[in-house]
Amino acid sequence: MRIPGAGGVQDIRIYEVAFQDAWELIFDCLNDIGIDVDERDDEHHVIHGHKRKKFFDVTLQDMGDGAVQLFFDQHKKYIEVYTWKPDYSDVDAFYKLYEQRLIEMKAFIRCTSCGHKVRANTKFCPECGTRLNFNEDVIDNSDEKKSIFDTIFRSDD
Repeated sequence: MRIPGAGGVQDIRIYEVAFQDAWELIFDCLNDIGIDVDERDDEHHVIHGHKRKKFFDVTLQDMGDGAVQLFFDQHKKYIEVYTWKPDYSDVDAFYKLYEQRLIEMKAFIRCTSCGHKVRANTKFCPECGTRLNFNEDVIDNSDEKKSIFDTIFRSDD
């Protein structure tokens, strides 16, 4: 949900991801889009940062059941009464990168032997050759609902 305001914007989104993974990913994305972290509160999961004349507050809340709520607030130092041209490019860039990294995180895992990044359904590490026996929840998609096409035309040989 996006709430545009005078000189800024607030954006709140919910993601299904482990809390600690979501928290660490925030810092990577902020760094990659050029937002400097001025203060971080690991106890309350709040980050204050800036980029040029814009200020950012990011808060992460555990919603339970593997979901997190990410609150992103962009504002200027002082409240503006009127803005001719709202600029939400940093907020959009953050969420685009964050969501892309979440997809990558779910599609890739690390080799238990060498740490090389591999696809979640890979049986052997292409770097060191180690047989990968990851948690069945990561690679088992058997509980996913099949499409009508899969049901009619494909068999589970």
